[in-house]
Amino acid sequence: MNFFQSQYQSQYEHGGNVKKLAEAAGCPAEEILDFSANINPLGPPRWLSSLISSQADSLLAHYPDPDCRSLVKAIANRYSIPEEEILIGNGSTELLYLLPRAASVSRAIIPVPSYTDYLKASYLAGLSVEIIPLEEESEFKLDLAAIEARLQGNELVVLGQPNNPTGCVVDPNSLRFLASRHPSTLFLVDEAFIDFVDRADSLIFRRPANIIVLRSLTKFYAIPGLRLGWAAADKAIAERVRQIAPPWSVNSIAQACGEALLGQDDEYTLKTLALITQERKFMLTELRSLPGLTVFAGEANFLLVRIDHWGFKAKTLAQRMLTEGRVAIRPGDNFPGLDERYFRLAIRTREENRRLLAAIKAVMSSL
Repeated sequence: MNFFQSQYQSQYEHGGNVKKLAEAAGCPAEEILDFSANINPLGPPRWLSSLISSQADSLLAHYPDPDCRSLVKAIANRYSIPEEEILIGNGSTELLYLLPRAASVSRAIIPVPSYTDYLKASYLAGLSVEIIPLEEESEFKLDLAAIEARLQGNELVVLGQPNNPTGCVVDPNSLRFLASRHPSTLFLVDEAFIDFVDRADSLIFRRPANIIVLRSLTKFYAIPGLRLGWAAADKAIAERVRQIAPPWSVNSIAQACGEALLGQDDEYTLKTLALITQERKFMLTELRSLPGLTVFAGEANFLLVRIDHWGFKAKTLAQRMLTEGRVAIRPGDNFPGLDERYFRLAIRTREENRRLLAAIKAVMSSL
C-alpha cells in the first residue's frame, strides 16, 4: 500500500455532510452556512419543486425506467451525442466508480491535487495508480507534458476540468490533441463543475473516441439530494458499463427532473454565471487582503486557500469557524497532493460570503 492509498483510507471524507457538521457545532442543521460543498447558491430553479409535486404520485407508483430513455434522448438532443454513447448514473459518482472497471486497462494516471474519489475508484477497479504531483509554484496547473511523458498505452488518465480543489482549467484543444496522439490511452475527464466556467469549451464537443466525459447535474442545478449525473463515452465502453451497472439505480423523480432541467432556457444559467463570476472576484480580492492567507485563482465556483501562519492548521480553522460562527469550510488535507495548511471554500451570495469572511477574520485575528 503506497502513501496516497493509506492516506485516503484513513482520512476519506467529503464536504456537504450538514448533519454531521450540525452535530459538531451543537446546533440544528438549518443554522449551518455550508461552504464545504460546491453547490449553486441560487438553489434549484423555482419551478422544480412544483414539477416534483405535480408528478410525484405517478412517478412513485412504478419502477423507474432502467434505461432512462427519455433523459437519454434529452441529453442527445441538447448536445448532439448518439444515444448509445450516453450513460446515466445515480450521481456522476456512480459512473466514476463504474468506468475504471469497464475501461479494460491495467493502470491509472492521476494528477494531484484532485478529487479524492479518482484514487478510490481506481484502486477498487484493481488498477495500479501513478500519481503526478502538480507544482504549487504554477498554482497547481495541469502539466500535460508530464502526463504525456508517462503514457505507455493501456492506461486511464483521470482528471478534472475544472480540477477540484484547485479550480484550474486546461486548454481543451491541447487535451484533444494529446488524446489523438495516444489512441491506446483512455482519458476520463470529469466536467462536474464546468457549467460554472464562463464560456467553457466542453470536451463533449469534438470529443475523440478515447475521451470519456463525466458530467453532473447535482452541482449546477443544486439538487444533490436527487443524485443525477451522466457521461459520454465510446459505444463499446458505454456498453460494458451497462453490463456491470445495477438496474434501476436512477430513480423516476431524478429522471423527470433531469429531462426538464435540460429542456429549460438559459435564464437560470446566465444568472448563475453572472453571480459566480462577480462573487469569485469579490472573494479573491477580500481573501487576498487578509494577512496569512494565499489564495489560488481558479475558474470554478470554489477557491483553494493556503494558511501561511506557521503551525496553524486548516482543520483548526474549520473547527473554530464551525463552533463559533456556524460556518463550514472544507479542510484540504485529505486531497492527495495537499497538506494540513489548505482548505477549500465555495462561492456563494454576497451576504453569505461576507459572513464567511467575518468568520475567517474572527479566528485569524486571534492568532
